[in-house]
Parts: sequence; structure tokens; C-alpha cells
Amino acid sequence: MNLRFDILIILGFTFGLIGCSSTQQSERADLVFINGRVWTGIDSASFEQAVAVKGNSISQVGSTTEIKKTIGRQTKVIDLEGKLLIPGFNDAHIHFLNGSIGLTEVDLTDANSIEEVIQKIKTFRLENPDKKWITGRGWQYTMFKGGLPSREILDSAINDRPVFIKAYDGHSAWANSAALRMAKVNKTSIFKEFGEIVLGGYGEPTGVFKEKAMHLVDDMIPALTKKEKLAALRKGLALATSLGITSIGNCSGSVDEFYLYKELLQNNELNLRVAAAFSVDANTTPAEIKKYTIIKDSVGKNPRLTARNVKFVLDGVIESHTAGMLQPYSNLSPKETSPSGTLALPLDKYRNLVTEFDKLGFQVYTHAIGDRSVREALNTYEFASLTNHTNSRNRIEHIETISPDDLPRFAALGVLPSMEPIHAEPGTVSVWAEGVGKKRLPYSFAWSSILKAGGHLVFSSDWPACVSINPIRGLHTAVTRKTIEGEPKEGWVPEQKISITQALIAYTQGGSYSSFEETSKGKIAPGYLADFILLSQDIFTINPMKTFQTKVLTTVFNGKVIYEHTDNQQRKP
Repeated sequence: MNLRFDILIILGFTFGLIGCSSTQQSERADLVFINGRVWTGIDSASFEQAVAVKGNSISQVGSTTEIKKTIGRQTKVIDLEGKLLIPGFNDAHIHFLNGSIGLTEVDLTDANSIEEVIQKIKTFRLENPDKKWITGRGWQYTMFKGGLPSREILDSAINDRPVFIKAYDGHSAWANSAALRMAKVNKTSIFKEFGEIVLGGYGEPTGVFKEKAMHLVDDMIPALTKKEKLAALRKGLALATSLGITSIGNCSGSVDEFYLYKELLQNNELNLRVAAAFSVDANTTPAEIKKYTIIKDSVGKNPRLTARNVKFVLDGVIESHTAGMLQPYSNLSPKETSPSGTLALPLDKYRNLVTEFDKLGFQVYTHAIGDRSVREALNTYEFASLTNHTNSRNRIEHIETISPDDLPRFAALGVLPSMEPIHAEPGTVSVWAEGVGKKRLPYSFAWSSILKAGGHLVFSSDWPACVSINPIRGLHTAVTRKTIEGEPKEGWVPEQKISITQALIAYTQGGSYSSFEETSKGKIAPGYLADFILLSQDIFTINPMKTFQTKVLTTVFNGKVIYEHTDNQQRKP
């Protein structure tokens, strides 16, 4: 009896040791980063040295000595060699499918002259001889006299096939004569919706289309197949990963586009988190609203893909005088048909639809660039909140100009100011500034004023309606208000620049707060999703004018290293 009892004790002790060893091993990290400078995201002084990852989340953050204790036989260890690790970027306003498709089209975003534009289009044609339409995006208003191009310029590049290229902001487009013929647009054509067929001498179309008038030509372009769209999205995903983007807020879309992301998710190809939005307007039907609601509820709070957002467009842009302003444009005569711009939606329909979507549990985004449009959006959100007794964190997108009277209303109403630093790139704002005028200029892209008034700033790129999708370029503009060449010397409206910490919070936690995920992503902290990036230089300590030179060396998404930079990789700044 005693011998048997002793054997049981020995066996129990042995199995206990095995069990203890197994338990200890199971508690070991899968991936650790040591010897770095880790910005946790709390404030400008919140730095650690190392991070441990278990599964898809962060298990521990602390000193290298502490984190080394989590290393086991299966743990992958990465030495940061003193470099800066930060949370992954959240591009909270992006048009991801359009941008991805643009990677297969002519790109004029870095063209600085008409000659460069023509050469790029000619080169693209030679490289793509089988394309029946030449399409693309990226031309700047600033390179053309009067701010707009003409079809004759495009005809000089290509006249035997249709060409249709959108401006960098996506609110105007430029067609050659062949495209006008395909769309049957001539001096007798009439367009009465939001937008304009721009006319020149003798009432002939110049080839420029504003806002919804773009559809007259755009709808003639053969639609891409599902296979082509998925292939384009894969290119976009690869680009986003290389730039450290781990989450996006897709700010336009359809049911079909949503299912493209869902298919990529099911195939384990969706290597960023997508908050999908449905594009809606005054013509949105009850049947469509029901369909969007069913999709929203079926997806729920999936950490990789949600569908609880809708997007309205309330006005246009400053450059083409289609943004809604409280006072007339500075470079328009008061005798003009619409000297203060226009609104894209009847306000009563906009208010009713916003209130309905808010009641159904959607978060509403509204494109509002002019100060009048911003005010009308704030008024509408206030009405919806009081009617429904909700706090939906509804957003206003862009807010390029704002009345100082409206600055405190963001904090008071819980409305989020969603803005793109890259839109204030000083190299692109000359035509914009002429329209706004000197009196309104101090509140141009007013990030600092909004923060001081208590607004919860959300940053993004608005890709492809921008100079660059790269968040680093956005950070550069936010902290310097200068071009990468250093102009203007004092910065453009320098009182509105912000600190690197404020800009990073807007580019990380701003997006996660917007999507109601502030307790699970946007910081490097225990329990948070393991989405973070390693940078080539410490943007907290370098000369701010060198910010744009920073590269993403490593991207970690969902606990896995999905991108590592190599010296032979070429990316746009």
C-alpha cells in the first residue's frame, strides 16, 4: 500500500511538472520585438522598449528585460535595434477600390506641367496598346490657366481613342474630343443636376465636367469584371501594407464592392481592417436602406470587416466653386449664377435620411468642404441626435474651411472632424486659396483650432483624391504646413500646424475611436490587436522637415509580419 502510494505521488509530481512546463510554454509569446523605442500611443512621453504578441493580440509591453521572459522555444524574436515602433496607420477616409483601380490607369499625380501630362499619357498609351479607353486621375488645377484644362490639350496627345482623366480630387474630369463624341456631348447638351458641363467659346464643351456631370462620360466606359476588380484590390492591399496602413474607412461603395472585401476576407487575403460604407443620396430608396441594414446586422462587429457606415456628399470642392460657402467666393463676381457655390442635396431630404440612418444604427459620414455645408451638416446631426437620443459619432468629411462660430460644436455634439492633411499640401492650394480669399484663410484646414476647441480629430488620405496615399506625407504636412521642398518658408497658414504626437493620434486612435474600436486598436498596449509598424527614423526627434523621408520597414498585422522593406523597393514619397 505504501509503495503504491509513493509511486502515485511520484507519478503525480512528474505529470505535474510536465503540465506546468506545458502551461508555461503555452504562455510564451509567439512573436516579440526587443531593444526598440515603442510609442504606445498614450501621449508624447509614452515609450517602452519591447512588445510581446500572442496570437493576434499584444500580450505584454515593457522593458526588453521583461519581454525576454516571454520568449520560448517557438517564439520569433525581432531586434528593433533602437528604431521606432508605432501603432499601424488607420486611413479613416479612403476610396479603396477606385484607388486600387487607379493603379492600373494613367497616373498624373506627380506631373508638374502640361508637357509632363502629355508625355505621361502618350507613354501610357504605348505601354497599353489594347486599351480602348485611356482613363486615369491626378491632374492639378494649378497647372492650367484659369484652373481648368481643355480638350484640345488632350487631343494633342491622343485623338484616335477616348481619353477621360479625373482631377486629383475626383470632383472634375477632363475628356478629349473622342470621348465627347462617344458620350454625345456637344453645345446642345443640357445638364440640370449637381455639376456642370463647362463651356468655352461659341458655347462648345471644353472637355471639362464637374461633379455629377462626369457621369455623362464615365458611364460610357466599359465596366471592369469582378475578376479585374479583385486583381486591382490585391494591388491596393500590397501598396497599403507597404505604407503601414492596417485599417481603413472606405468612404464610398456599393453592395457589390462590399462583397469584394468579404470574398477577400473569406480567402484570408484581406490584410487590413475595413470599415465599409455605402454611398447614399437623395434618391436612395427604402429597399436600398433595408438591404444596407440587413448587411450591417449580418456582419456585426467583425474585427476585420464591418458595414455600419453610410456616406452623403453635401457639396463639391473649392477649386471648381461647387463647395457651399456662407459668403461668395473671393474670385467670383456676385453676379455669377451661384457665387457662393451650391449644395448637392435638398436639405430637407438630407435631414430626413440622416435621421433615419442614425436611428437604424448607422454611422453617417458627410462630405462637406465649404463653411456653409459644414454648418448644415452640424445642424442636421444635431437634429438627428435630439430626435433619436443617440450618440453615433457621426462624421463630417474634409472641412476645408469653417466658420469660427462652428468650431466648438464638434465637441458639444460629439461629431467627429474627419480631415486629410495631404489636402493642405501647399504646392496644390493656390487656386483653392484664391477662391477662399484672405479673410477666410486663417481657418483653412483648421486642425489646430479644432483640437483647441475639443474636437476629436480623425486623419486620412482620401486616396485617390489626393497627392499621395502615404500617411507619412500626411504627417509631414500636418506638422510643417510646407512642401517637401520646404515652401513656403514660414509654412502655409502656419498657426494651424500641429505636433507630431497630435498628428499620430489622429492617424491611429482617431480612426479607431471613429469606428468604436478605441479599446481594441490604435495603441500598443496589452489586449490590443497586434497591428503596428517599424519606421526607418524617429519622427519624434528628427527635424520635422525630414519627416517625409521616413519609410516603413516592417508592418505587423493581426499578429503576423506581412511586410518587410528591402532596399530595392521603389515607392512614391
